[in-house]
Amino acid sequence: MDRNALPLILIELVLVFGSVLAFAWWQLRSVARDRQKAAAKRAAELHAESADPACRSAAEPQRDAGACSTRP
Repeated sequence: MDRNALPLILIELVLVFGSVLAFAWWQLRSVARDRQKAAAKRAAELHAESADPACRSAAEPQRDAGACSTRP
């Protein structure tokens, strides 16, 4: 092995390793962002359900059987 190529090989290894780490960080950040968006969407849907006047009171008869959505 040529000792003159050793610094170039080390630089290449650092660049490849850094690129893999950057890609992994980018993907994990994307997953976290998607989870936050999904949680916010679920919270907004739950808030909309609780704010629906047809679903608010169990004492009042519902006008429409499909007025309140049921969760599985």
